[in-house]
Amino acid sequence: MAVAGQVLAAALFVAVTVSVLPVLLMTSLVTALILIPVLRQLRKEAERTGSVVNVPAREQMVDITPLHERLRQEFLAFRQRGWRR
Repeated sequence: MAVAGQVLAAALFVAVTVSVLPVLLMTSLVTALILIPVLRQLRKEAERTGSVVNVPAREQMVDITPLHERLRQEFLAFRQRGWRR
């Protein structure tokens, strides 16, 4: 009896999922199509105000170069300055 209930529940779950899936897909498609002009307008307004999109401000940027790499770069720069003198 328990196996029959599990099979019935699984069949019901599959039936509901298959019937709801097209509705969810169409809803997401319509939502995506509605968002395209909204995002274009938002980008135009951001460009008009002078803020650069997708580029962090200079003061927000953090140097994540490892210490050994920074030391190596400084050493090479020091050597090049020494050779030119």
